[in-house]
Amino acid sequence: MCVCGRLWPNDRKVGRYEACGTCLEGDCVQYFIFLVLFALQACMFIVQVGPLTIPDPDMHPLSTYALATGQSLNPVAKGKDAHGNTVKQQSIEGDSRLLTIPGFANVLIVESISRATQGDSSRETQQSADDVMADHIVVPDGTHTNRSNAYFPLDYLPQAIGLKIAMLVNLPPYAQWQAARISNSILYAIMGCFAIALLPRWKSLMALLLVIPPVAFVASSLMIDGMIVALSACMVAAIAAAAEGKRLISLPHTAVLGVLAWALACEKLPYAFVAVAVLFLPSAVMTVRRKLEFVGIAAILTGALYLPWSVLFGSSLAQVDVSHVSVALSHPILTIGKIVHSMLFLGTFAYLPTWYVAMAAVLGLVWLAAVAYTVKQHWTGQVTLASWAGRHRFLVLGLVIAAAEIAAFVLFVGLTWNDLASMSRFEVFEGIQGRYALPILPVFLLGLVVVDNRNGRQPALAH
Repeated sequence: MCVCGRLWPNDRKVGRYEACGTCLEGDCVQYFIFLVLFALQACMFIVQVGPLTIPDPDMHPLSTYALATGQSLNPVAKGKDAHGNTVKQQSIEGDSRLLTIPGFANVLIVESISRATQGDSSRETQQSADDVMADHIVVPDGTHTNRSNAYFPLDYLPQAIGLKIAMLVNLPPYAQWQAARISNSILYAIMGCFAIALLPRWKSLMALLLVIPPVAFVASSLMIDGMIVALSACMVAAIAAAAEGKRLISLPHTAVLGVLAWALACEKLPYAFVAVAVLFLPSAVMTVRRKLEFVGIAAILTGALYLPWSVLFGSSLAQVDVSHVSVALSHPILTIGKIVHSMLFLGTFAYLPTWYVAMAAVLGLVWLAAVAYTVKQHWTGQVTLASWAGRHRFLVLGLVIAAAEIAAFVLFVGLTWNDLASMSRFEVFEGIQGRYALPILPVFLLGLVVVDNRNGRQPALAH
């Protein structure tokens, strides 16, 4: 029998599952569609938009350069920023044509995408670095900034691989940045294929989420956001694969889940909330011992690798005095209200172009249709609220996790970019960007996981 439930004479084993010829052919179609659509967009963005036309151009390129040149763990000097916050300033040295990030444009990804069709006026200035003589400098200096220690160094491994190869073959500066984008795109495509392969059902919906223009752009840029989306997708797919299993998951599978949870925590902690869903897998497929092993693997990796770096090297940018967190603590109801208000404002898409709103609407309608189909397919007629909640626990859990992740990054932006003491009651937090929601999109696919408690098993992710 195939994982889709059909009986076929030409069934073949795929891993520990069985797949019929139709499903195998369908999988190949999903991979082909994903790879073609992503490759077409990635090529357009890489050719048409300069590598330094991104949000935070003084962070992502220089973090990539630091890792590629082995300077990610350079000593830091503690000091105070303009708002009185304690910061750790890291210095890196090397080629001035790269470290000065000439012609950079600190723009939102919506603007970057529009430049792919309308023209990027900054691209020629960025290319002009190829015509300048190389000089050895150290940043930051009086003119140029550096935020190479804002995120965990390994977050930039995909980009650093391409940049290092380009350095070894002595490509021009602009081509070096482009090589970093290409390697990031390749690794994203590989991770995307893994996510599609792991997901037992609704592969086409996963493929769709992974190729929408905002995701395709960040995945083909020097930013880390694309890999966060890919890791989130792989985590959701791995949870669904565990749910569909016909036997207890193995220790290697548990280790993969633990590593994914750790990787998401290293990227941005709120996006690791999806890992909580692992703990809600029924004991028929994941015992308490395996769940403890999962937590232990993620905790050990985080404690051994990420936390020491964060304490010794990590530093975040703030636009206000973060000591005003006491205002949030002393007025918790008002703070929660601001978070909810900002989340609702984010959901209105008031600041986004029409095509972005239309894309979000289509994705939302497709997801609702998939959920409705899933619920209908598993409706037994006489269902209590408790049994329904148990069967569709991942639908409820997915919505809660998505809301928690959105609330977490809204709160972070609120504390680091807004003066809470001077804000009015109905003001919306400034600094919230739509790209923060991109890694949350795969979490909604958890809503398609169905638990069948009748036999202690769960055929899961309904088709």
